[in-house]
Amino acid sequence: MHWLEVAPELFVFNDCCNVYALRDGRRALLIDLGSGHALSHLPEIGVESVAAVYFTHAHRDQCQGASAALERGLELHFPKAAAAMVEPGSRPDFRMMSPAHLAYPSRFHPPRPMPGAKFDLQAPCLIDWGPYDLELFPAPGHIDHQVAFRVDGPWGSALFCGDALHSRGKVHEAYCLEHDHYTGAGARIAADTLCALRNLRAQRICPSHGPVTDEAVWDAFTVTAERLRALADLKDTILPRRPAVRRLLRPHAGAFHRVSAHLYLWQNSYFLVSEEGAVLMVDVQCKLPDSFHKLYYETLGERPVEVVLISHLHCDHVMGIEELRGHQPLQCWAHESLVEAVENPYALARPWLHNDPAKVDCVLGEAETVRWREYELTAYWFPGQTDFHAVYATEVDGRTVLFSGDNFYPAQQWGGTGGLCGYNGGHPALWRRSAELVMRLEPEWMLASHMQPFVYRRADFEAVVDWSETVAALMREIAPDGNLERCHSPHFLEVRPYVQPAAPAMPVALRVRNTYPRSLTLRVAARLPEGLAGDTATRTIELAAGEEGSLSWELAAAEGLAGMHLVTFDVSDNDGYRGEAAECYVRGAGWYEGM
Repeated sequence: MHWLEVAPELFVFNDCCNVYALRDGRRALLIDLGSGHALSHLPEIGVESVAAVYFTHAHRDQCQGASAALERGLELHFPKAAAAMVEPGSRPDFRMMSPAHLAYPSRFHPPRPMPGAKFDLQAPCLIDWGPYDLELFPAPGHIDHQVAFRVDGPWGSALFCGDALHSRGKVHEAYCLEHDHYTGAGARIAADTLCALRNLRAQRICPSHGPVTDEAVWDAFTVTAERLRALADLKDTILPRRPAVRRLLRPHAGAFHRVSAHLYLWQNSYFLVSEEGAVLMVDVQCKLPDSFHKLYYETLGERPVEVVLISHLHCDHVMGIEELRGHQPLQCWAHESLVEAVENPYALARPWLHNDPAKVDCVLGEAETVRWREYELTAYWFPGQTDFHAVYATEVDGRTVLFSGDNFYPAQQWGGTGGLCGYNGGHPALWRRSAELVMRLEPEWMLASHMQPFVYRRADFEAVVDWSETVAALMREIAPDGNLERCHSPHFLEVRPYVQPAAPAMPVALRVRNTYPRSLTLRVAARLPEGLAGDTATRTIELAAGEEGSLSWELAAAEGLAGMHLVTFDVSDNDGYRGEAAECYVRGAGWYEGM
């Protein structure tokens, strides 16, 4: 790594992010910092002192070298709103059982705490330094607090845009545009930002990741914004142009609905009633209120819930299982793909995790048929909204039905989708797989969650297949290297367990699947915070195209360790240094502050 001259007095250092230097004689002002390696290379460009470092945003790859800068006495200036992501007292990942506990995190790659950093940048403002004027503009999208700097210098005007844009038509780590798990809102915000930045008429674009663009600048913004708007539209609905479909009931909250003679629905749970008197319940959303028990008794009498069947991992489908088991004996059944998520949710980095792990009593294999009373149910892996999802096929009151969870809805409800979201484990190919499964099974009714049972129409699922091809092609276009999985999923590198309690011995494994059509070599080292010890030696793994593998470490916590601690993993691959590109957490005593 070394400094490259972009224009007279303007330099870039290619690190885990681009670090830019505005030079004035023998001093410089830096924009973003990366790993901090740039600081030791400043003599290459004749710089003896750094006035300050200004950050476009607080993702870890922008500022993981903050401690080295602070040790040198440098001032670090961040956007004001970044404090909520950096300061330990306010950041959610240090105050919750898991960063995604009962929530969608909306912020990825959190940095280590940086005592001494300043959160004093707020647009609009003008920073006057030497011969340069740095004009600050909001640039939300990649992350909510991101800002851009328009700088006028001897070489004209340059826009330091953070990760608002990588290059013409491309964005860095597009999963960061997922501000929620089911809409294209983040991509639309990012497109609006690009249009606003385009209107600043800078002569060159200096991104945090990607090449400097100094030709056809307007076109680069325009094409990228157009692609992001198209992506937003495709994320909003998996059923473009399809008409509304008939729902099987009027979805009134709080009521106990009768769908058919032996099938009932309350809130987010279905109830299959046996002629022999027992009940099979599909999903338990939370600790069940007294009003539920009253309605249940008024509708179904003394019939016991004998089995709870789980559709997927989210808290509003599993969180009440153990509480209900405390009221009556029951068994929990689930497809084999769900067991880890149900029994140990903190092992995973996924949104909307539950905080009450449940025991799975009966594990159902792929396409396995199990008999409950007079019903036969067949279990299938059913990825879509999340990859930890299953569907169960059976016949009820003479109709073939699918207990289908959160994947597919009536076209008029949430665009017919539970969301295409990389953090949730969603992928266009997985959506296609599940749509094709539904068409093979040809049910009469789709028993969707959230009180949305509806009539199956084959044409809807044919539309989903077409949609999956369209959105996959667009996602590849947006990816800088054309790799959909690398750009649109944060799980390319995945550490498990993601959160674990402090202990004298704590194993962790970094999992990776090579989604490239070539071999992939990774070199990874653990970076431990104070209070943790263990082997930090660099490990290397080589994977052929399509191959999966893992690297393992064992950590140890100091006795009496308190609070939540961030462990990061420093990664290099065939294409260079990626920075601390993966993380996990160790939960000590006193970690929870009431959220």
